[in-house]
Amino acid sequence: MNKILFGLFLTITFAACGQSNDAVRKALDEVISHAETSSLYRNSVDWEKLRPTVYDLGKDANSIPELVPAFNYLIEALEDDHGRILLNHKPIAYYYPKEIAPHRASTNPEIYSKVQMRQVYKFHGALLKNNIGYLRIVGLQMGDKEKFATEIQSKVCALIEAGAEKWILDLRYNGGGDMFPMVEGITAIIGDGNIGGSKGLTNEENSAWKIQDYDFYYDDQTIALEEACPPKEGGKVAVLTSVYTASSGEAVAVIFKGRENTKFFGQNTFGLVTVTDWTVINDSTAMTIAVSYYKDRNGVVYDKFVDVDVKMPFVEEPLSVGDSCSLAAIKWLEGD
Repeated sequence: MNKILFGLFLTITFAACGQSNDAVRKALDEVISHAETSSLYRNSVDWEKLRPTVYDLGKDANSIPELVPAFNYLIEALEDDHGRILLNHKPIAYYYPKEIAPHRASTNPEIYSKVQMRQVYKFHGALLKNNIGYLRIVGLQMGDKEKFATEIQSKVCALIEAGAEKWILDLRYNGGGDMFPMVEGITAIIGDGNIGGSKGLTNEENSAWKIQDYDFYYDDQTIALEEACPPKEGGKVAVLTSVYTASSGEAVAVIFKGRENTKFFGQNTFGLVTVTDWTVINDSTAMTIAVSYYKDRNGVVYDKFVDVDVKMPFVEEPLSVGDSCSLAAIKWLEGD
């Protein structure tokens, strides 16, 4: 059946089923179309079979909430566990894998919720013994990028001025959010140059990340804060991750992969290692789906999780006497 006849068939089907809400039909059309043209997993499904099934599930819908079964079926078919359909900024459709990936088996739902809510674990910086700067970067909600980045940068500068020469970057409690301020705030630690990007199904869907004159660029986008302190490049950095490190928290971790004098401690990350887009469907509805995988400065693509060099257990209280992960990182930083 050609596309013209198929479209006519769908129009007749919707009309026959009493579908009178054009806005609802249009929303379903746009969600399917965007997934078919932009999803990272679009080549893994048979669209000639999937498309009519999704339409059939939504044929009697007279409101966006009534499209949830159709939306969920689509995202599940794509197996996109980073994808969401949102109504008034609240997720109404998403996909959770039926089988838990082995590296996620130790995940505690209560701790995961605490990390995602960003209320228990807070941004923190401190100077530890032997000129070790400790920086805990937690997930950041979308908002004032410059304000968030300035807060992080100010702490980095204060630690540099206090004598920090080596670093612990603690991403164990970072569940994701806006990566721009996270990265912009720590450019003095990362150093200038190519720091990675993402890889999609086509060259047009790839992205490049770099730091130029100590500003973070995502392709051509940047916050461009004024440099507030002299950077100290090349220092040793211990990156701490956990199974609760997710999404843009994982992107920050990837940025340090391939960097000299850098070692990873903790657990393999959660595994939402994809760039997601943001597409407005209508005044109340939006969708975000995976469009590319993270890749590091050496071109290595991370399609499952970000791995560590030294495996250590997760601790609920960072920098406590029982924080063996931080202690192992300190020991490495203090070595020659």
